[in-house]
Amino acid sequence: MILLGDTPYIECFVRNEFLFDEKRGHGEFTPAVAFAFRAEPARVPMFQVMLDSGAQWARVPIHMICSKPCNPPLPIEQSCWWDSYGYEFTVIALPFLKNHAVTALGRDGKIRRGNYLFTVDWMNGGWAEVPDQHKNHHVIALEAGPWIAYPNNRLVWHDLSWITPAPNKEWQTPTRSYSVEGSV
Repeated sequence: MILLGDTPYIECFVRNEFLFDEKRGHGEFTPAVAFAFRAEPARVPMFQVMLDSGAQWARVPIHMICSKPCNPPLPIEQSCWWDSYGYEFTVIALPFLKNHAVTALGRDGKIRRGNYLFTVDWMNGGWAEVPDQHKNHHVIALEAGPWIAYPNNRLVWHDLSWITPAPNKEWQTPTRSYSVEGSV
């Protein structure tokens, strides 16, 4: 079981309302460094952070972290499309995507611009093993400040040197598992 895994060290801010059980601190921020990802089934992606005071916090939900102070907060349902798929995952900062600009389509139909931070991929059971349900969580720092965790099919990557964004809207998610040793 993994539950907690290293991420790249990323300077960020934690919304103070999280630090005060959402009773006060709204609109205020504390500098921090995110250094680990935490996964629990049926919970939004969470992070382990070290605050600039030396206090270390676990289980900070993604909608309470931002790359710069920003108000109003992005609602939790816009911060990620899916909860964590289980306890087991891997975290990787894909060199090919490093610092790539990306546009993300939210549940509200709005397109938001941001930059890639790292990817979480799921394994060992549940939806992670179903071809048409498996999703990565690409963690993105939006230009406005909030962090999001979105799957491939809600992102369009940008690189002016060679990408001309125009995904085919008729593409369909594969539903088969491929095996050379038998049907699955």
